[in-house]
Amino acid sequence: ESEGRNQLLMVTLIWFLWSERNNVREEGRRRSADTLARSIKLYVAEISKTQGDGKRRTETTKEKWSRPPEGVLKLNCDASYMADSNTGSWGFVLRDSDGDVVLSGRGRINHLVLSAFHAQVIAALQGVQAALSLGVSRLILETDALMLQQELASKESFAKPEGGLVKELKSIVSTNFSFFCL
Repeated sequence: ESEGRNQLLMVTLIWFLWSERNNVREEGRRRSADTLARSIKLYVAEISKTQGDGKRRTETTKEKWSRPPEGVLKLNCDASYMADSNTGSWGFVLRDSDGDVVLSGRGRINHLVLSAFHAQVIAALQGVQAALSLGVSRLILETDALMLQQELASKESFAKPEGGLVKELKSIVSTNFSFFCL
């Protein structure tokens, strides 16, 4: 088992280094060693979790939505991205501790969408701004976008074109919510 994890780690490391090399060569952007290490660690953990004991599974387990604590709202957001037209859409649901929908929203992004990550940031930003407009001060953000989770948890600046939106989202969260978690 340990040998299999080491092999997975090595293959992932090589893949991330190759991808980073291409990003530097094509876009002139370089991520820090800490960011790369964190991404590799999370990626390997995610793959290991899905592989489990290596046996093929016929049943799938769905993670059930969990209610937020009393006095806290939970924001679930997601987005789509169509690479052929550089468009997308976003949506969010804000629920209370009883599981009742407090607010929901959705929209299209008809202008230039740079990536799936860009669409995910827009979805989170729309949801957070909507929660803020309701006067919410205690919020849990739930998203399946691993890269967005990493960037919101990171202290570093995001050095891609979407970096301005990530910075704006972090700023809104840090200055307007007394409680915020992912």
